[in-house]
Amino acid sequence: MLTTAILFLASSAGLASADFLNKRQSTNGTTQAAVVDATYDGQCFYPKPTDNFDLTSYLGRWYQVAGTIAPFTANCKCIRADYALNDNGTVNVQNACEAQGQVVNIEGTATPVSQYAGYGHVGVLRVQFPGQPAPDCPGPNYIVQDIGSGSANDDCHDIDAARDDSFAIVQASNFSTLFVLSRMQAPGNASIEAWLKRAERLGSDLSNVVVTDQSGCQSS
Repeated sequence: MLTTAILFLASSAGLASADFLNKRQSTNGTTQAAVVDATYDGQCFYPKPTDNFDLTSYLGRWYQVAGTIAPFTANCKCIRADYALNDNGTVNVQNACEAQGQVVNIEGTATPVSQYAGYGHVGVLRVQFPGQPAPDCPGPNYIVQDIGSGSANDDCHDIDAARDDSFAIVQASNFSTLFVLSRMQAPGNASIEAWLKRAERLGSDLSNVVVTDQSGCQSS
């Protein structure tokens, strides 16, 4: 069971490297800790992005197979996202889910953050939806922490998607919102569990994370 997270700063001025200490309580009552890399900009903490991100390969449809309980997906099932490149280099974001038998859509824009901003070379974007308030943090709010198909060494023994980029772990600033995405709408439960464990090792708090219902969807 996850408990509170404690953040330790390496510096208090400008962008700085930081350690994110995630304290867990084991079944026997002892406390375990996992320290992960983060970036601090004087206001917020940002997870370390993966070096394996390629924007062109990332485009297309992703299904959310697990994620943090959030107001914008409350009572939703069949959550999915479609990404397409705009002419100006930004990414068109088409999010959709099904609630009470109706398909709900929202369209936004994801802007890649410059590698010179200090948040990471690739896999860091700032997503904004029309009519929604701007993110609280000045940096990226969509950070791809990991992407791939997994391996036996990572306990991902039931990966049943064919592509190397079949799963992705996405976090928000301050490690506040986790999205586990899959190219397949209904991957095996063991695969989802393995990627949730990987997300936990990367600093995610799983105490408020649920598996997304992807059954009986109107579209695939």
